[in-house]
Amino acid sequence: MFHVGFVCAEYRRRDGDGDDELVGGSGLSRSPSRSRMIKRLESLNTVISSIWWVFGFYWIVVGGQPLLQDAPRLYWLTVVFLAFDVFFVIFCIGMAFVVFLALFCCIPILAIAYAVASTEGASEDTIRSLPKYRYRPATVLSTFNNLGMEEVLGARSGLGNNGSSGELFLHSEDSECCICLSSYVDGAELYTLPCNHHFHCSCISKWLLINATCPLCKFNILKGDTLV
Repeated sequence: MFHVGFVCAEYRRRDGDGDDELVGGSGLSRSPSRSRMIKRLESLNTVISSIWWVFGFYWIVVGGQPLLQDAPRLYWLTVVFLAFDVFFVIFCIGMAFVVFLALFCCIPILAIAYAVASTEGASEDTIRSLPKYRYRPATVLSTFNNLGMEEVLGARSGLGNNGSSGELFLHSEDSECCICLSSYVDGAELYTLPCNHHFHCSCISKWLLINATCPLCKFNILKGDTLV
């Protein structure tokens, strides 16, 4: 009954605050102090109710037979209330366990399943259709100017798309396979992905059979997008 009274008082206070704001803000000076007092009384009532619940539960369990003989209706009414409280507590604990199980078990399993589904490998035909080049170290003559370099690379790219190996000129700082972490040697066969990243043919072929994404930028060569 005390709790119902506190709820009604809080509801009337909020309703009164809304009316005061519509009128012009009168009575706002006493609302905060009254609200704090109601909240403190409500908290105190909650603590006392919890303690009283523990003592009442103990008395019902220990003195059940005398109470049943003297006041059977009051006894069974109390038992019903206590059973409802116990059921509510068990229900809350069960829901918390279900939420915990969903967060720490189901969600990681779904995430792993999604990751496995999104990292399917590419077929051998798809891998063989990638542009294939032979690595050549970039020299001073081949990089005389950027325009000449672009023209050479454009001509070589056309050769690679026809099935024969073109030549790919790379500087020393960019001539390393990130899969095996080995530097390219002159004449090594390379595959270039649509994202313009290059790797050893053997290294990237094994990788793409398991995961059809670029090891550097996660570009999916099957779907044509980047995984985030």
